[in-house]
Amino acid sequence: MKQIGQGRTADIFEHQEDENMIIKLYKRSFPEDAINQEFQISNLVYSLGINTPQPIELIQLDHRKGIIFRRISGVSLLKIMGKSPLSINKHSRKLATLHHNLHGHHVVGELRQQKNVLSNNIKSASALTESEKNIIIDYLEKLPHDNNRLCHGDYHPDNVMVGEENWIIDWMTGMYGNPAGDVARSVILLSTGTMPNGTSKHINSVINFLRDKLKKEYVRHYIELSGLDYADIDRWILPVAAARLVEWMPKEEQEQLLKIIKERLRAVS
Repeated sequence: MKQIGQGRTADIFEHQEDENMIIKLYKRSFPEDAINQEFQISNLVYSLGINTPQPIELIQLDHRKGIIFRRISGVSLLKIMGKSPLSINKHSRKLATLHHNLHGHHVVGELRQQKNVLSNNIKSASALTESEKNIIIDYLEKLPHDNNRLCHGDYHPDNVMVGEENWIIDWMTGMYGNPAGDVARSVILLSTGTMPNGTSKHINSVINFLRDKLKKEYVRHYIELSGLDYADIDRWILPVAAARLVEWMPKEEQEQLLKIIKERLRAVS
């Protein structure tokens, strides 16, 4: 099979028998439950009419689990930003608009609940002490409830594809909850995240240079569309950053996250 994409958890291949399909094969060590979860969430999101690749079936190939998706046409917004940095504000507004649109969908009880996901991840974060975990979870429980909105859980420019239509991909982390928490996750990713495997040095350097501008314009436009205050988003940064510690990331990024967490812990303790 011809490989056409690569990520940290999976590789993308052309379907040998149907050019309208692609195969997403996960790394051999990747949990089967998480793969099943992505298939189920993707089905739900597709059924809501959101532009996302239609999941067709779960498969096993070469001792690897995978999902067949209907093929879409487009280029990641991350790559577009890297190639047209002078249009960063326009691209940032597109990122915000698509995010705000998906938050308009109500999905009570059909997905994992946002606070439960964050709390469970915080409890598993080995870089935090038990006292720190307890403080953050108690803080999380006091945040505003708005538990019926669709949230992506990992929304960033490489999960948006742009072509004749705009597509939102990679729904493994989908959940329902407060949109402000979902935006806070994006703010964290845009503040500390590293570029995905395979990103060229040129795009990497351009995106890093423009990262702050991208984040500010994305947040500004999202606030304009939603009517939220920045404080509504900012209060979610502590638990979202702490929950992210359970994910694999370069050491430098983990150190950046821990710095954010420690500073905010001092403010709430």
